[in-house]
Amino acid sequence: MPDRRLSPAARRAHLLDTAVRLAAGGDLLAVSVADIAAAADVSEGLLYHYFPSKQALLEAAVQRAADQLLADLTTAVLAPAAGSDPSPLGRLSAALDAYLDRVQADPTGWRALLAATSGEPARIAAELDAATVGLLCHALGVDKPGPGLRLLQAGWLALERAACLSWLDNPALGRDAVRELLLAVFGSSLAALAPHDEQLRGVIDRLGGAPG
Repeated sequence: MPDRRLSPAARRAHLLDTAVRLAAGGDLLAVSVADIAAAADVSEGLLYHYFPSKQALLEAAVQRAADQLLADLTTAVLAPAAGSDPSPLGRLSAALDAYLDRVQADPTGWRALLAATSGEPARIAAELDAATVGLLCHALGVDKPGPGLRLLQAGWLALERAACLSWLDNPALGRDAVRELLLAVFGSSLAALAPHDEQLRGVIDRLGGAPG
């Protein structure tokens, strides 16, 4: 029997946790409502009370994943841990570590974010992208990205997602390899674009040289 002592918020979180666990890092929509209800030890009717449809459950998972990822990135960039490197490069590295940690901790939620192409999930993903770009600019000491930085961000964030997806599907290479690849590509891309963009030359000066 379900634990009736759970608050509505805790019950909702428990149902989401159950759905994510059953998805096992894969596609949340591949898990049936019946299976989620059975694993959570509740009736399907109770599950539908909290999530009126499978789509509503997916949207809740996407929102939670986005909120958790943004919280981790914000802490890494704006409130770094005591003793951590406060330099722009240190904040950039900390943000990347936070991102990789979250991908590893919640692959199902991250995949749901990655797959969000329409409707409410896409809106949530777009808001996360905008906030992520803002934090990256803050880490680099930039108020508003110019064309060079926008190009760099678009390409690097796309690589970050593709690399993390490959890593989850083929984990043998390990997290450190993904981290080093992404830092190296960011540094080489920054160095390649800087001769064409004054703002990026300023970024390199603040970083003390392109990371690599």
